[in-house]
Amino acid sequence: MNANPDSRLSWRIFDGSVSVSASMLLSVLISRCDACAGIPVIGFLKELTGQEDGIIIVATLLLFPTTAALYGVFRMFFAAKEAVEKKAMARGRQAERERIRKEFAEQGVALTPEMERILSREYDAG
Repeated sequence: MNANPDSRLSWRIFDGSVSVSASMLLSVLISRCDACAGIPVIGFLKELTGQEDGIIIVATLLLFPTTAALYGVFRMFFAAKEAVEKKAMARGRQAERERIRKEFAEQGVALTPEMERILSREYDAG
């Protein structure tokens, strides 16, 4: 995610609203699941949904675990995206280095050891 404070706030609002929606959806699904009654924790939650305001109570109970799960998913997504971008940038840098070497070779210019060292150096993109 971006270092821009407005962007971070937007993501927090988005993440929060998705978490609330997901926990409410899970609560409704648990309330409708007849086969879930025998499952230890889910059965208890299903029983709670039968009470007055039970769906809201269960949604509130599920909010933290849902937020934690979504946070993990978003983190994995952005880490994978960053890894792919870094790999693509490294490939691009290597292709550019090869192009420079080829251009010098076509011109009949031998690379000095210093030039070769500079072309071989790995730069930190972050």
